[in-house]
Amino acid sequence: MVFTTPPKTTLVTIQKSTYNDINIHALLQPIGGMKHYIQKGERVLLKTNLLIPSEPKKAVVTHPMVIKALAKAILGIGAVPFIGDSPMGPFTKRRLEKAYQKSGLVALAKELGIELNYEMGSTKIIIPQAKRLKKTMFCNFVLNADKIITVPKIKTHSYMIMTLASKIMYGAVPGLTKAKYHSLFFKRTAFADMLLDVLSVRKPDLIVMDGIVGMQGDGPSGGTPVDLGLLLASDDSIAMDLAVCDLLGIEPMKIPTLRQAKIRRLWPTEIQYPLLSPQTVHTKDFRLPSSTGLITLGLKNHHQLPTPTKKCTACGECVEICPKQAIQIRESLAVVDYSKCIACYCCHEVCPYEAIQLETRR
Repeated sequence: MVFTTPPKTTLVTIQKSTYNDINIHALLQPIGGMKHYIQKGERVLLKTNLLIPSEPKKAVVTHPMVIKALAKAILGIGAVPFIGDSPMGPFTKRRLEKAYQKSGLVALAKELGIELNYEMGSTKIIIPQAKRLKKTMFCNFVLNADKIITVPKIKTHSYMIMTLASKIMYGAVPGLTKAKYHSLFFKRTAFADMLLDVLSVRKPDLIVMDGIVGMQGDGPSGGTPVDLGLLLASDDSIAMDLAVCDLLGIEPMKIPTLRQAKIRRLWPTEIQYPLLSPQTVHTKDFRLPSSTGLITLGLKNHHQLPTPTKKCTACGECVEICPKQAIQIRESLAVVDYSKCIACYCCHEVCPYEAIQLETRR
């Protein structure tokens, strides 16, 4: 007898939008509406992207107007929304406060009377079906939520090429543990599998993608904003990322997480678009990270390595985040020991001054 995987059809809705005219009801209606995912009285985590403390206009973090629209929809059915994430770096109340404040979420929470998460606890989780990460610490604020809505942003990523819906649950891993995993899983294939293992711990109930203003170039923090004017929604993270690749004209097998998801048979058999299709809103000339050619063309004798520039203020963020202790501050400048560097780009991600460039070297 031959066993085959049953066909899996997934819905992804795509809507043109601005931050001043978000219609969550219209976005979600074709996939059942908010009530299909959230019930009255449930505590609902709005898992945002707070990579580093950053203003929304820089497109590093999820825009607060998308969070606001979702929170209001959740409140409208009698559920209880709260906002949370574990940014890069130490998972401390002080760092969270700074990230919430700079991203506009403090004012939003006060306006709507909703909670910002400050629970720092975590629990060790066994992942039975994991390919790479058999166990991990996982933030309690994620585990204790009745439902989870992730709100990723369309952004490039110098290490993973794109950081989308399949990567946002990495924020459920507390603080500096994320840097540790960069060291343990320093090859992109292994890192992508690890991300999929983390995603399997607690899959989101709903994903709403902030693609109104995305980021292109050397993201996830050093790229440039790009107007895309789109919101997307689905209950399948992989389908969401495939839709984004389609509308941006990116070959999905070039994205490490999607390539590994294909190998692990996580791709849906079919994606249907009840509103707009990716072809209808296709974006030309979206600029991928400068590292993309080196990754996808297999240029193994070339490396993009983090290089501190004159913008460096010796703040020490890169020193603290580096999983291999390859960076030191010398004479008021960050200095990289390339014999230790594994090119994980954590330092590039967290630098608040965009003072670390990626330079190609043989």
